[in-house]
Amino acid sequence: MNLYQRIEALCNARGITITDLCRESGVSRSSLSDLKTGRKQSLAAQSLAKIAGYFGVSVDSLLGCESSDEMGFDDFTYALFHETKELTQENKEKLLEMARFFRDQQQKGK
Repeated sequence: MNLYQRIEALCNARGITITDLCRESGVSRSSLSDLKTGRKQSLAAQSLAKIAGYFGVSVDSLLGCESSDEMGFDDFTYALFHETKELTQENKEKLLEMARFFRDQQQKGK
């Protein structure tokens, strides 16, 4: 699967079009058109970062460099940031509290 196909698959999974992605992430539509037609083989680092951030994945994952299906630290960090960036400070603190609770419960089970 090439880069464009991975981006397209992420769009399909989210139920959006490539145009929607470009509009919402700030990535140039023409750069993705060039990628699709083969005029480009990759995207600028800034565009890759925007797309990865939009989908909550790592740039490595977007580039197909990760072979594991397990979510790594970078993937989790991106996903958590994307899902929580609009939360209130109070809700962010509650989420941190929950994470600490789960960690403590896990440690008790060992």
